[in-house]
Amino acid sequence: MLYVTTRNKYDAYTVTHAIQNDRAPDGGFYLPFQMPKLQREDILRLKEESFGEAVARILNLFFPCRLSGADVDFALGKYPIKLQSINQRVIAAETWHNLDWDFSGVEKSLNARISGFADRSAKPSGWVRIAVRIAVLFGIYGMMMKNGDISVDKRLDIALSAEDFTLPMAAWYARQMGLPVGNIVCGCGDDSALWSLINLGEMKTDGVGVPANIERLIFGTNGIEEALHFRDCCREGRGYTLPALSLERLRQGLFAAVVSTRRLTSVIPNVYDTSGYILDPDTALAYGAMQDYRAQTGRSQPLLLISERSPLLEADTVAEALHISLETLKERLEKQ
Repeated sequence: MLYVTTRNKYDAYTVTHAIQNDRAPDGGFYLPFQMPKLQREDILRLKEESFGEAVARILNLFFPCRLSGADVDFALGKYPIKLQSINQRVIAAETWHNLDWDFSGVEKSLNARISGFADRSAKPSGWVRIAVRIAVLFGIYGMMMKNGDISVDKRLDIALSAEDFTLPMAAWYARQMGLPVGNIVCGCGDDSALWSLINLGEMKTDGVGVPANIERLIFGTNGIEEALHFRDCCREGRGYTLPALSLERLRQGLFAAVVSTRRLTSVIPNVYDTSGYILDPDTALAYGAMQDYRAQTGRSQPLLLISERSPLLEADTVAEALHISLETLKERLEKQ
């Protein structure tokens, strides 16, 4: 597969460039020259595959690594993902069941397989980070079909923490490839540039909080000229504004909500009190955004909540929110 960039769709690069570098020589982000498209039978096939087989199949579309399901199982362990039913047709996908207790463990392990490196600690490129998440989303969808949680004929909403927009961008690409994804609900922190762009059509580019992968979304929804305009605004530190029609294209299938730090301290105990499930702060951010999304739209279809970090990684914060000791927190997580 050849790759182009968000700033030049005519110069092609080999997959090696996309694996080894975050950005191309022109400063843009790498992406496939042509995004793979899956048909209905390809999605149905997920139900018959193991998680490892599904992940391997999707990654092989992007990289010439010839992964097998056994390769993925060896890299990640037999059960790297755990699905947990919470409430109100919400299923949490815990993607952190590895030695790092973080999705970064999945990234690093699969990056080593994709790149052929023996060093598992090597930092993946921006495109590898997205591609791995795309593949994992397909694998999770297959698990949900096996469990009877979803059917291929119904779209599944996804709620996630926006952070640097890597995970939302992966969900966006997965939907473009044919995964039956409905709306992508983005949980944003205070002073979020992403929230401002999606809801107001404008954003400041001269401060912190501008997600790196926003350029990918602008390119994917409004083309290279708009991506170059965004680049120029960032270079000059001036405000970026989208015309009405361009904004409509960008926000299609996206919802963004700000969940304040103060509100997080109530989301975590509220969810535990009603369902017995313990959220980490990042997943609580996504859960709070899901609450706003359902309140504003009235939608209640099945929703997948992506959890990329164990609550143990921010144990002090979680224990304080639940008003329990660290030991009690650990005990409750063992039972979850």
